[in-house]
Amino acid sequence: MKYVIDKKGNDKKLASYNIKLDGMTVKPKNNVKNQQIKAEKVLLIDDKLKEEYIRKRVNKKIDKIINFMLRILNEDGTSDEDSGMVLDELNKLKGIIINKYRKEMKESEYKSILAKLILIEEEFKKSYNEKILMGYNTNNYYEEEYVSGRGR
Repeated sequence: MKYVIDKKGNDKKLASYNIKLDGMTVKPKNNVKNQQIKAEKVLLIDDKLKEEYIRKRVNKKIDKIINFMLRILNEDGTSDEDSGMVLDELNKLKGIIINKYRKEMKESEYKSILAKLILIEEEFKKSYNEKILMGYNTNNYYEEEYVSGRGR
């Protein structure tokens, strides 16, 4: 259903039309100061607008995940549960991209984002395993005492 406000005359009336539009439904943020119109959902039809929305949304989530990864890699008091949470968030984002955004994205953009996520995941696993190994090596070392004595 589409609503149009007719401002040509002195009376303003709201006319509704039954139009079926295909696009991506988005829930906008309505808690912005001085916002006059509040919307429950917005339908994005323009391809460039959809791509830009998806790109911004995915990049924002990737930035949050990378910041969480860096915090885990830099702090000493992290556990395996923290690394599991990061990997779960990455897999959740992959699922969202595959299930929700794939039909709205270009094939090249879709493949590049998935490749980016896979690279981020592999680098995190490698860095986390290296951190665990270095922590294990620094905490467990063997000192041999040199004793000199009289030989035969």
